Amino acid sequence: MHNHNCKNIVFIHGSGQSGLSYNFLRIFLPEHNLITVEYDTQTAPDIISRNIYTEVYEAFGDEPFSVIAHSYGCIVGLLAIKSLHNCETFIAMSAPWGGSRTAKWLSLVFRQSKLFESMKPGSAILTALETISNNFKIINIVTTGFNASGNDLAGMGESNDGLLTVKTQKAIPENLNNVIEIEMTTSHNEVLFNYNTVEIIKTQVFQDD
Repeated sequence: MHNHNCKNIVFIHGSGQSGLSYNFLRIFLPEHNLITVEYDTQTAPDIISRNIYTEVYEAFGDEPFSVIAHSYGCIVGLLAIKSLHNCETFIAMSAPWGGSRTAKWLSLVFRQSKLFESMKPGSAILTALETISNNFKIINIVTTGFNASGNDLAGMGESNDGLLTVKTQKAIPENLNNVIEIEMTTSHNEVLFNYNTVEIIKTQVFQDD
């Protein structure tokens, strides 16, 4: 049973990770009711989104909630909650809004990979984001990496956070409303273990606590 005086939080991990990647943030945030959504990256994205929708609705019903999502979790998460009226804030960390050129090449090699197929620029799931009209605020945290974390393969020569280019993280669909963009000098996964991230979430989600 959850505490009605606490914020409701949904955490959606990135590809190849699990809810454990939320453990650091969880320690430093005010008390909250939490569901961490688990999914398999090789499941079709529309099925992942449908499952997230069901889990959130079953956990929180019509109560207000906020989402903290990382990487691929931002994409499937946003599609999941677009039909729910009670989301207050969506924190998107290191989101591949514009897809990944690396995924485009990898999808040719790993033809059975649902993840690489979904993350190709112009894929069905990325195009579906362009139909969303949100009434909740979106905090788009762009991880710019630091000199040592840049990865030539990930960036194809462009600035990146070790996995995704800064450009794709900034390519948030123009139809989305109420977007605040925040740049952080951290790598793709270390945004999850960064005290600055805690401060952003406290300000944007827990400010009235």
